[in-house]
Amino acid sequence: MTTRATTLNHYQQRLLRVIDYMYDHVDQDLDVNTLADVACMSCYHFHRIFREFMGETVNATVRRMRLLKAASYLVRSTLTQQQIARRVNYGSVEAFNRAFSRHYGMTPNQFRQQQQGESLHSAAFYPAQPQEYNIMYQVEQTQQNALTLIGLAHQGDYMQIGKTFEKLGMMAGSVGLINEQTRYFGIYYDDPQTVEQTKLKAMACITLAPGADFDQDTFQALTIPAGKLISLTFKGDYSELEQPYNWLFGQWLPQSGLELVDFPPFEEYLNDTRDTAPQDLLTRINCLVQA
Repeated sequence: MTTRATTLNHYQQRLLRVIDYMYDHVDQDLDVNTLADVACMSCYHFHRIFREFMGETVNATVRRMRLLKAASYLVRSTLTQQQIARRVNYGSVEAFNRAFSRHYGMTPNQFRQQQQGESLHSAAFYPAQPQEYNIMYQVEQTQQNALTLIGLAHQGDYMQIGKTFEKLGMMAGSVGLINEQTRYFGIYYDDPQTVEQTKLKAMACITLAPGADFDQDTFQALTIPAGKLISLTFKGDYSELEQPYNWLFGQWLPQSGLELVDFPPFEEYLNDTRDTAPQDLLTRINCLVQA
């Protein structure tokens, strides 16, 4: 390995530790001095190195991580806003409300009520009634060529796969594997409603340009096979993706006459959380079906 490659690898490993630390300590102060210590870097240079590798400032990354965790708490727990604010290290409910509202375009209360409103109609009582859906989505059917991907494995809460994508972006970008044509995919092997959260398995992936070389000890290679594809494009925050999944699998597919291929569903992310408001994020949910 050349000296340049060795140095690059050392920087990557240091910043991977920082990403892990940030995600695992959103309830604590994540000041630059602390993160620089985690990276074993001088605090005078850490800012620049982090920004070059990650494509955004330390503060921007920390803020995104905290508010994504807060959105997950609002959707998936009964914690009060004060409890959530403490868990994502905001000094007051007011400060948390302001930050959340700027990022999501609505207050935490409005966000939680919107999610509850979407699910109230589906509350099931004995005897069980057929599921009803208030929201309909458009499904496209296309033919897809095989896609060659490289990625990193993710295990655990799917809402935390952002950490793995952060690592993938930094590692692949630093060796020239990301360009304007790169596409981003998440492959999800388990149903989060039936598999224990700690055992959920997924892959954070990018497309690999034809002829491009990659370090097989760093990245896993996989192929999405060619075939007939059904796709649903969802606009909204990632924490809301369960809604279109439930509709696709609970209503559309059973009525479509199509049979699924033995390959997991996969998502393509059509814009970037760094410069897109959460409510404007576009996610294409894909499933391969028999021709």
